Amino acid sequence: MKNTKLEIINVSKEYKDDFGFKVSLLENISFEISPERCSAVIAPKGSGKTSLLKIIAGLENPTSGQIIEHRFMNIVFIPTKPSSFPWFSVNENLKFGSKLESEDELKNIVKIIGLEGYENHIPHNKSLGFRFRIAMGRALANKADLIILDEPFNEMEIVTKEEMYDLVRNIFREYKIPFLIGTTNITEAIFLADKIHLMKKNPGKLIDELDVDLPAGRNVQILSEPDFNEIRVKIENIFKTKESYKSLNFYI
Repeated sequence: MKNTKLEIINVSKEYKDDFGFKVSLLENISFEISPERCSAVIAPKGSGKTSLLKIIAGLENPTSGQIIEHRFMNIVFIPTKPSSFPWFSVNENLKFGSKLESEDELKNIVKIIGLEGYENHIPHNKSLGFRFRIAMGRALANKADLIILDEPFNEMEIVTKEEMYDLVRNIFREYKIPFLIGTTNITEAIFLADKIHLMKKNPGKLIDELDVDLPAGRNVQILSEPDFNEIRVKIENIFKTKESYKSLNFYI
């Protein structure tokens, strides 16, 4: 996504419920994704957040509106449960369908995702964190221009989550690949993103946005610092004016 941006313009999504009534899931959503920063969408459960992410990734069609790419983009979508081939080793997973040009490139990816020494391990029955690392490695091996994450940390333990948060920020710094993270977790969004979009439900609609003015090289120690808490309180107060804020997570 170098030197370009992606525009989401007036995206709406409708569907018919079991009784045949039209339901508005998403309504006139517009924002930009810049190559210079990671972005996040914080939304309560049932807001259509996953559908929005899939529309941006080209996996679903909107009822109206459009996604404008200013050049051809390779977008990688990583769902809540990241996928890997359980019969392949780590290296075989990374090589499958990849755009790797050398073994050195593969080694660099294995290093940044923290799987040195595990190149020949099979991911079957491994932890979610291990499989998430593989998913991130596959995105890098496929030379993604934008990586979209749909709540992949929900079922991880706190220590694993913090390790994955650091991994995402490290990849952003090292590879200059922007992320779009969809989450119900306010703390997670603040740590991972440089720009946050707040979304309500019924219908899913953007209600606010804010820049995250924290160091680019942040680590998890920042979660307890006053500047971080100030941003969290600001977001909490915005959502507390809406009925759906109780379905958000305020802490890890």
